[in-house]
Amino acid sequence: MKMPTKMRAAVGQMCSTDNVKRNAEMSASIIRRAAAADCQLVLLPEAADFIADASKLQELAKPLDSNDFVKRVREQAKESQVWVSVSIHEGTGTERCKNATLLISPEGEVVQNYHKLHLLDVNYGNDGPILESKTTIKGEKLLEPYQTPVGKLGMLCCYDLRFPEGALSLRRQGAELIAYPSAFTMQTGKIAITLPAALGYVFGAKVLLRARAIETQSYVLAPAQIGQHSKERETYGHAMIVDPWGGVVAQASTRPPSYPPNEDDVDCGTFVSAEIDLDWVKQIREEMPLWEQRRSDVYALV
Repeated sequence: MKMPTKMRAAVGQMCSTDNVKRNAEMSASIIRRAAAADCQLVLLPEAADFIADASKLQELAKPLDSNDFVKRVREQAKESQVWVSVSIHEGTGTERCKNATLLISPEGEVVQNYHKLHLLDVNYGNDGPILESKTTIKGEKLLEPYQTPVGKLGMLCCYDLRFPEGALSLRRQGAELIAYPSAFTMQTGKIAITLPAALGYVFGAKVLLRARAIETQSYVLAPAQIGQHSKERETYGHAMIVDPWGGVVAQASTRPPSYPPNEDDVDCGTFVSAEIDLDWVKQIREEMPLWEQRRSDVYALV
């Protein structure tokens, strides 16, 4: 029987705090509501399990086999019978964790565990440095795209977006969808490029998400954290889905939730969804065969 070529994917947008139990129920709520909206794949953002002061990292980051947050998300994936991608702090028993993006099947099984390759070590001058490497162990390998009913999914994460080689490599391995769960800082989210006056300004991450989609002729799925997580931490939001031509086909509200959050409200996370048309992906790649036209005789291929 031929697999359907049009399915729906959803990207979530939420404001995680240091309350892991609440974050788990908020994640489960997004999964449940997206499944009810006929989505077969639901992606949750980076650090869905918690966003907290670094001093709480060892207390909150748990290994997969004893992680209550992961257990709850796995239960909800199974209950809702959907594929779920979620990014967490994977505890290692040391002072540093791994930034892990899990792919969970409708049976509730973790079928892939990608560790973020590129860590956000930057210096914004007056804003001071951000050093993700102080709390996080970098990943060592890119995982092969995984076949889901919605398409072949390749997984990257947040700051990986700045390095096109990862997406190009996943495309070479057959990816039709590329995930970039994020918790963009206000600085990285707001960095803009100046366009002609008629077009105004576009925030940096959106430009990069569209670029990765165009370069790879793939759908790009970008769930995001948004809002004030604590007095010290705020994220930019703009969860979106981009089509293979670079068109933004779904984008979540840019209005952040109120702060401090209502700890009893676990339905405050949102999502947007879009139809994924694999026949269209195939058509685009046949009409503009970028991979066959690359000049390996002139430059090195990724």
